[in-house]
Amino acid sequence: MARNGKIMKMLLVLLGLAAAPAAFAQQAPQYSQYIFNELVINPAYAGSKQILNINATYRNQWTGFDGAPTTQTISIDGPSYNKHLGWGLHLLNDEIGVQRQTGAYLNAATRISLDHYSTLSLGLAAGASQYTLDGTRLTPGSEVPDMAVPQTRVSQVLPDLKLGVFFNTERYYAGLSAASLIPFKDSETEISTPRRHYFLSTGYLFDLSRHVRLKPSILIKEDFRSPTSVDLNTFLLLQNRIWVGASYRTAVPMFTKQEMKRLDKRNALAVMTQLYVTPKFRVGYSYDISLTELKNYGSHEVSLGYTFLQKKYGRILTPRNL
Repeated sequence: MARNGKIMKMLLVLLGLAAAPAAFAQQAPQYSQYIFNELVINPAYAGSKQILNINATYRNQWTGFDGAPTTQTISIDGPSYNKHLGWGLHLLNDEIGVQRQTGAYLNAATRISLDHYSTLSLGLAAGASQYTLDGTRLTPGSEVPDMAVPQTRVSQVLPDLKLGVFFNTERYYAGLSAASLIPFKDSETEISTPRRHYFLSTGYLFDLSRHVRLKPSILIKEDFRSPTSVDLNTFLLLQNRIWVGASYRTAVPMFTKQEMKRLDKRNALAVMTQLYVTPKFRVGYSYDISLTELKNYGSHEVSLGYTFLQKKYGRILTPRNL
């Protein structure tokens, strides 16, 4: 009975990976609170607000499920002495089952002022990731080992490059980026290498009243091999201090052919909030609800951020501008 339970759990893991490929370690790590820190998906975001930002995120997907994904990130970005240049650093650790990716990226962005309030940024991130597969933690389903699966712990460090463009005003932003631009595969590679991914994001901040603002946004993730992932987000900013909102994640067959009933297995809903404890320090939390067979396993994501606020265009930045 215990063995049957383990088999059922493994089947559910495989089903979940098929239903949500973006969460797979060798794909793109999944985030829900990227809207508060676009550096994790677009290197051109570095220094876009001309303030120094420090962010940390911890995500536990499908809590309580053995081998479920966990992700930790730390990022720093800000302006340089040259107001037209931004810089950033992004560290990540992403683990699912017996596989792990640990990476570090240096970001650089050049900023082009189009007018007094709008800026176009071009950025790149260069770095490397260590991909590890611990075959010693695998339990074979038969006495004859599968030669395609390593029986030991294997590890490989691979280079990576990301490119992006980011346009923003005080109220509107749009970004396009590409990740995993260096293809790497040879006869000695025993670990799945990441696919190239593209990210398109955009959003706008509306004033509903003096103390309430609305920010809808969208994120499209594409690899041209699987269904297109789409995040539809809506947030309210209350008293320039509290963000509350929700995100609906789904998939559409833009460049692939799949039946819509199969795409329904990729749907998820996330509710989240971010509180400015002080004008500089913020705490965020999101809870993802899978609308698939994994609906009994929720996902938690916690973020911490600290901003060194400074004057810009003769005034002080507030959470409304971030």
